Amino acid sequence: MIRTQVSLDEHEYAVAKTEAQSLGISVAEFVRRAIREALPPRGEGRWMKFAGFVETGNSRSSQTIDEIVYGQKD
Repeated sequence: MIRTQVSLDEHEYAVAKTEAQSLGISVAEFVRRAIREALPPRGEGRWMKFAGFVETGNSRSSQTIDEIVYGQKD
């Protein structure tokens, strides 16, 4: 593991510390998790973290993805 130093203002630190305590983890672990969440999955593009995020209920939606994303063609 590589050690690094991060500077936070008082408000950022207080909020991070409160959230870490509520999760039962250290501030350092909270920051590591926040960084992991912000990074794209390994070997994948940033968009992959949204894969499966939206459900249409249509079993054929992959065949009409443009209509789902951009709306019906006029």
